[in-house]
Amino acid sequence: MEWSKSILILFFVVLLQCGSAGATTLRLGYIEFPPYTYTNDKGVPSGILIDLAKQVYPEAGLSFVATSYPVRRLASYIGSGDLDIWMGLKTLPEFEGKSYVGRSVIAELVLRAYARGKKPAISKKEDLSGKSIIIMRGYSYGGWINYIDDPKNRVDHIKANKHEAAFNMLLAGRADYVLYYKDPSEKALQKIRIPDLTYNQISAFPCYFVVSKKHPEGSEIVERLDRAFEKLKKKGVLP
Repeated sequence: MEWSKSILILFFVVLLQCGSAGATTLRLGYIEFPPYTYTNDKGVPSGILIDLAKQVYPEAGLSFVATSYPVRRLASYIGSGDLDIWMGLKTLPEFEGKSYVGRSVIAELVLRAYARGKKPAISKKEDLSGKSIIIMRGYSYGGWINYIDDPKNRVDHIKANKHEAAFNMLLAGRADYVLYYKDPSEKALQKIRIPDLTYNQISAFPCYFVVSKKHPEGSEIVERLDRAFEKLKKKGVLP
């Protein structure tokens, strides 16, 4: 009896291992963009979207290995197939014609224009003409970067490498506005006091599963992730 019980336990262990081994492992690229995605003090990928991936991917029969990259290199790697997937904006130029994009909106990035004192509100990209702004290097700003970089639009802009640096530049009067996203801005502003800081919300950009077309199962993977996300959302597992 004990012998039969041991064989049965061994059978289930092997079955579980085979199921795990059969899962497709995706190379997930992420950027240092707290609180959405970042590398924590222990060197481990963390953040809202990483936590979401830990729930959705197994539900879809997938696993992932996450690696941090600068945003432009990451976008290029999705296009070339050196990375399989990213979770974020679908508007990066490098994705055009080279990626499958899911239908599910998995998060929203709220874009704000920060200023010191009373400044005209920024509500559309044309409002930036003739203004001086600070932006984060490598970000697409939902496609606004093309307008910002075009000299004919007369947008005087400075590119910062880090969140806190952008707000320190604003504090020092280097430009009129910081154009950045709500959650990482609030995190940076916990360390920097700008007494006369004001802001207005510009828009909210949706985030999606974005899979490289170089992956042989790319379109199927996007569909599986969407179904898993929608299932967990419906069950109340995801916020």
